[in-house]
Amino acid sequence: MLEKVSEFIFEKSRKIPGIKPDEGIVRSLVYLRPSGDIKEEYRKFETGRIGISFLILLVGIILSVFLKLSAISEKDVGDGVFEREEWNGNRQMVSLIGHAGSETVEVNLNIFTRTLSEAETEEYIANFLENADKIIGGENPDLMHVSSDLVLKEKYEGYPFKFTWRSSDPYRIASYSGKVDLSPGEGDVTLTASYSYGEYEGSFPIQVHLVIPESDPSEKFERELLNYLLESEKSDREEKEWILPDEFYGEKITWENKVEDNSILLFGVFGAVAVVIYFASGKDLASKADKKKENMRKSYPKILRQLALYVGAGMTVKGAFTKIAEDSRVDTVHECIYEEMKYACREMGQGMGEAEAYERFGNRTGLGEYIKLAGLLSQNLKRGNPGFVIRLRSEADNAMRERVLEARKAGEEAQTKMLAPMMMMLAVVMVMIMIPAMTGMNI
Repeated sequence: MLEKVSEFIFEKSRKIPGIKPDEGIVRSLVYLRPSGDIKEEYRKFETGRIGISFLILLVGIILSVFLKLSAISEKDVGDGVFEREEWNGNRQMVSLIGHAGSETVEVNLNIFTRTLSEAETEEYIANFLENADKIIGGENPDLMHVSSDLVLKEKYEGYPFKFTWRSSDPYRIASYSGKVDLSPGEGDVTLTASYSYGEYEGSFPIQVHLVIPESDPSEKFERELLNYLLESEKSDREEKEWILPDEFYGEKITWENKVEDNSILLFGVFGAVAVVIYFASGKDLASKADKKKENMRKSYPKILRQLALYVGAGMTVKGAFTKIAEDSRVDTVHECIYEEMKYACREMGQGMGEAEAYERFGNRTGLGEYIKLAGLLSQNLKRGNPGFVIRLRSEADNAMRERVLEARKAGEEAQTKMLAPMMMMLAVVMVMIMIPAMTGMNI
């Protein structure tokens, strides 16, 4: 199935105007598979990498759909009923999205546990006194920048105290609810908190500074709805369940859980991976071609010495060339040059001229060394050369010297690359030695 889809995409893409075969890939395929059908090899290569990319993309689509469906199912709040934890449990935090008419509001809401018994809350008095300003701040960043209602309650989750709040200006901050009125403008208000537990009681003042924020109708609606939910949640904390309101100021409200939907991101990641793999496969093919060239370059001195040996022993050039190709064994199976030589021998066996076969052999390798060798072989056929063996041996010696020089250069480059890590290690060792020495000298 995947193979058919890949072939379908490949055939359709070929009909798009302006879309031509990748010349770099074609050259690499010709170089790697000189005896193969290049059109068929190109088709197999393209359908192969299209298939892999398509498979990855398909997996990304399937996982994205499942993630999307999961996100949709998590949005359902059911009947809007939340069961409270017992007093020794954990409070719940829900992220909700409310839809009321044309308004959509995101709300993060805490559903507190059942009120703690008085016998178990006495030890928290010190903690409340230290954090009272944060507890009543509500959605405000701090009490010096108050623009939304404060949380002034008789009871606070986790504390057994009964609070009574008194405001120096009840019109700005209501003592019983903490509702803030910004219509008179900015100003300072002093809140006095009186707390009691059995025989224990006390009070402390809190300074509050009111500021007027920049807001639009949507922010006002969001703030009023949040205050409404807070009041609703607070009003029935003795109950085991709290029910989300389904109406606000005459507007119908529907609720859903706020969930993180990463389906599009997941699809994008798989799409990017598919594209990267598609283009990386072309580069991988070019890398294989480069490795083949390097492999044949290393074999060059060896081929020259073998030719010189056989021709010097009385064999013809063609016979020596054929014997070297046919005598390749397991120990030379990884030397790519022998496959090119065998291919040249097959061409000669099918009637191609010897000189032409040598020239085609040199051109297929794509290396100047073998092109030069093919020229020597062709020249020897045309004019004969009594010094041919000597030239082969000389060329072999020169090639070996060049290989030695290249190996030496590579070694020097490797040493240069290792210099920086060695200097870093030396610096670390010096620090490790110097620190204890300086510490012992009290420097």
